[in-house]
Amino acid sequence: MKGIKLIVPWLLAVVTVMACQLSPPLGQEHASGVIMRLPSGVSRYLGEEGNMSQEEKRLLPSDTEIVRSHYRSASYGPSTQDQIEVTLVLAGAERRSIHRPEVCLTGQGWTLLDSKVIPIEITQGRILRVRDLFIEKNIPMQDGSTRPLRAHYVYWFVGTDVTTPSHFERIWLTTWDSVTRNINHRWAYPSVMALVTDNFAAEEISQRQRNSDQTLELITQLIQALVPKFQTDFVQPKS
Repeated sequence: MKGIKLIVPWLLAVVTVMACQLSPPLGQEHASGVIMRLPSGVSRYLGEEGNMSQEEKRLLPSDTEIVRSHYRSASYGPSTQDQIEVTLVLAGAERRSIHRPEVCLTGQGWTLLDSKVIPIEITQGRILRVRDLFIEKNIPMQDGSTRPLRAHYVYWFVGTDVTTPSHFERIWLTTWDSVTRNINHRWAYPSVMALVTDNFAAEEISQRQRNSDQTLELITQLIQALVPKFQTDFVQPKS
């Protein structure tokens, strides 16, 4: 068993090197699997366009494309309002545009409590598998104390004609499809994040109180509404 544990990281490293060496540089020969545009409104939500952060500008290659929207439910008060942030990242010529989100979240002070893959039915009989990260960090309060803030961060990777919730499967597909199908995926990385608010009063966080299950249900419903708007294998043709 110990030998297997030592071999697995080595194999993953070999696959990563192969992905970089065997795959040609990214170009425009294969379209991405996403439309880099988020609707200004969807379901019961209104969207407000967000910007790339200074940290993202510093760390990501200049040809990385990012669109972001802060969605708020149509509401007149914090006790009934929900807020969700949606981000689409599209790789440029350099592959380091797309990476494991767990790394960035840890760098932002979040602790990973749980990670699991969940299926979401986007249209009848068509399932999208995504990864749900349950995360937590302590935030300072006005009285000088700290309080744990939890959130669900849901993401997946989209290639030319494939999707996966696994970073390592994405690396494998990059190599395999380049060699066997002559497809050079231009990967995109959608993510959806919402806070778990039952640890705060509505006035403290300007949202209604939701527990973990309710928050994940909220994210799932928004993904079902949004994916047919931007992910090309789910986009409905115009009549």
